[in-house]
This record gives sequence, structure tokens and C-alpha cells, in this order.
Amino acid sequence: MAILSSSGLPIGFMQIPIPIVQRASPNIGMITLNPRYNNSTAHTKLFDSAGDYTPGAAAGGNAYIDLTLPMFPHHSTWYNKTHDTNNGRRTNAGTAIGDISKVSLWAQLGVGDSPHPGEDYSYTHLAMLSNQAGSYHAFQTTNSPSPNYSEPRTLGGGNSLGTFANFKVSGQYYAGGAYGGWYCLANYSNGLFGSSDMIRIINLGGNTDERSRLRIIDFVYILHGRLGSTGNS
Repeated sequence: MAILSSSGLPIGFMQIPIPIVQRASPNIGMITLNPRYNNSTAHTKLFDSAGDYTPGAAAGGNAYIDLTLPMFPHHSTWYNKTHDTNNGRRTNAGTAIGDISKVSLWAQLGVGDSPHPGEDYSYTHLAMLSNQAGSYHAFQTTNSPSPNYSEPRTLGGGNSLGTFANFKVSGQYYAGGAYGGWYCLANYSNGLFGSSDMIRIINLGGNTDERSRLRIIDFVYILHGRLGSTGNS
């Protein structure tokens, strides 16, 4: 059954699974990130220095990972236009994605090491960045050669608590991720990515490794658009 817009038109979407591939490594599968902080520093940490973008974990190793996107997920029409309607081609906007320009983001995560830990026992704080093709800085929005490290290119923008600069998740890790649980990180949201080909996930932590370790099992983004023969129908 189709999902209809407020005007009664069917809404389509593309669901894009992101391969869990660690850059500079051929490993494919679940990613484990130890927390950057084992204390409450993570609860209020925001971006303000160069080291915040490539942090190390308290236990050693990296507290971040780059996930390569299988396609540039921007949804602007730019100069795109299809000029005839043969074979059902869309005219005007040239893309169904540009009509709605909404994105949803889902992840299957394991939090901590414990099965059935109780609500909010195993938790961590996360940050998520995207890069930007053609800009001065990949992970800062500063529009000048010298980066301002308090201007992170977070998904959807912002450098405040509750945004993608620092948000909290809790859960469990059980049966190798079989009960990891799916998390809706963004639902039908504007923007998020821009002209990006990677997402950087940072595990800020907030408690011991055993309670704030993060496992990334699956990651999916959904591009929403409107079906129809033209951008106006």
C-alpha cells in the first residue's frame, strides 16, 4: 500500500544500506568503538578543538569510525532537468527526491556488553559528522581557510546538546547483536548530508567501557521523494 502525501499523491523512497566497512581496513562486519570518556565529561562535550574530530578512546585506539556512503545522498535538483515525457520521464525537477528532500536514518546498535542490563544502565553519547565535497574543510563549516573548530559539520548542523554534536543512546548487547535493536536517529528530516560521501561516528561515552562500548551492526539511510510524471504532480 502506497504512502500518500497531504495532497493524496504517493510518496516513494530509496532505502540505502551503508556497507559497514572500516576505512584503511578490509574488515567487513560489526564495528566496535570504545568510548572516548569513561566519565561525565561526555555528557556535555561539544566540538571546540582539532582533537575533537579524531579522538582516541580511553582504552586506546580510535573512538571514531568513518562509514563510506555508497552514493552521494544529496537531494537538491541543482541544474538537473529532463525535457520530455516519453517513457514516463519526469520533467521539471528531474528527480523525485528533490520534490520532498527528506531523509531518514536508522542504525542497529549494541550498547555496552551486558544482555538485559535494565533501562539506561548501558548508555553512551554519540556525535555524527559528514564531510563536504568542494568546501574549505571537510568536517567544519567555516567558510575561510582557517577552520573554526566550534563549527562542526554535524548531520543537520548544530553544535549543541541534543543535536548530532552530542546525543545519548542506551540499550544492550546480546547474542552477537541479534538483539541489538534498531534506533531511529532521524525521521523524515531536512538535509542531514549535503554533498557527502562519508559519515563519521564518534563514541563520546560517559561510563566504563563495559557500559559505554558501542557496536555498529547495520546502518541505513532512506531518501524520500514524491512519485509522479512531473515535479508539480
